Amino acid sequence: MSKRNRKIGFISKIVALANVFAILALLFSYSASFINPTLFWPTAIFGLAYFPILLANIILCLYWAVRRPIFALASLVAILIGWPLMTKHVTFNTSSAVDHPSDSTLRVMSYNVHLFEAIQDPAIKTQDSIIELINERQPDVLCMQEFHSRITGKQKFTDKLKKDCHFEDFYFSPATENEHHGYGHIVFSKFPIIDAGVINDYSYGINRIVYTDIVKNTDTIRVYNVHLRSFVLQDEDKDFIKNPSAAEDEKGATKRVGRKLKDAFYYRSRQVEYLLAHFEKTKYPKLVMGDFNDTPMSFSVNTIGKNMQNAFQQKGNGWGLTHFEIFPILQIDYIFSDFDVLDYGVVKKKFSDHYPIWADVKL
Repeated sequence: MSKRNRKIGFISKIVALANVFAILALLFSYSASFINPTLFWPTAIFGLAYFPILLANIILCLYWAVRRPIFALASLVAILIGWPLMTKHVTFNTSSAVDHPSDSTLRVMSYNVHLFEAIQDPAIKTQDSIIELINERQPDVLCMQEFHSRITGKQKFTDKLKKDCHFEDFYFSPATENEHHGYGHIVFSKFPIIDAGVINDYSYGINRIVYTDIVKNTDTIRVYNVHLRSFVLQDEDKDFIKNPSAAEDEKGATKRVGRKLKDAFYYRSRQVEYLLAHFEKTKYPKLVMGDFNDTPMSFSVNTIGKNMQNAFQQKGNGWGLTHFEIFPILQIDYIFSDFDVLDYGVVKKKFSDHYPIWADVKL
C-alpha cells in the first residue's frame, strides 16, 4: 500500500481534529478585524490570540507536510487567506527617507512614557533618559501618553522638555490634576499649534483622545494623540494570564479577566466611533498615533486605519513589537497617516513598558 493510500493512525486522527479547530480559530481571529465587538465581542478574543493560533497552524502545517502533504494544504490556505492581515504584524521593507526631515517631510513620534517610571522599578525616574532619546530622533511632532508633570513652579517638566528638545509649542491636557501635578496627554511641536481639544466621549480617565492642529509652512495638519481604553489589568490579573494554573481561584480569576476584556473591547469600539465622527469634521490631512491598547487584528485598529497609511506596514521591519510587559509579542502602538510614509522605526529602549515609535512622512 502506498504512503498516500495508507490509513492514518489514531494519533494522526487526533491531530487532524485539532487541525480543524485550529483552522476555525484562525478564521475567527481574522473576523475580529471587521466584526464590531459591540455586536459580538468573543471574536475580539480570537483576534487577541492571533499569534499563538497562527503558530499552531504553522506547526500543524509542518506536521502534515511530513506525514501527509495533501493535508497540509488546509492550514496553508487558511494562513494565506489572512496574508494582508499578517503583514500588519510582521513585514520587511526598505527606507526611502533622508537622514533628517526636510521642508517637505515631517518626523513624528509616539510614546507612552508610563509616568516616567521605569517598569522594573517605579522608584527610578526616566525623564533624563527620555529627553536624550528624543534628541537622538529629533521628532518635529511628539505625542506622549501617560505624561506626568508639575503644572506650577520652576520644576514644570513640560517647560524643561520643551526647552531641552527645542520644541516651539505644546498642548498638555491632564486627565487628572491638582494644584501641583498633572497626568495626561501631551503634544509637543516644533511648529505652531493653532487649535487643540479633547474627545471625551467614552473616555475613561487617562484613556481618551487629544487633537491638535499644527502649521508647518503652508500646511495645516490635524494630529490625533490616541489612548484607547485599556484592559485595566492589575498585577494579579497579569500573573493569572502568565500562569493560570497558579491562581488560587482559577474560575473566579477567569471571570474577572474575561469581564475586563469584554468591557475594554466595547469601550474601545465606542471611542473609535466618536473618533471617526471627528474625522468627518476636519478639512485637514490627518496623523493619528498613540497607544491603541489593541493588536493589528482588532476592529479598533483596522477601523481607524482604514483608508490611511499604516506606517509600520509601509516601512517597518520584522515583528512590530511595541509593548513588552506581559508578553513580548504585542504591537499596540501605531502611526496612521494621510501622507506617504518614508520611514518607520521602533526604539528598543526600556524606559517604559512601551517602546517609542517614529515615522517620517512626506507632506
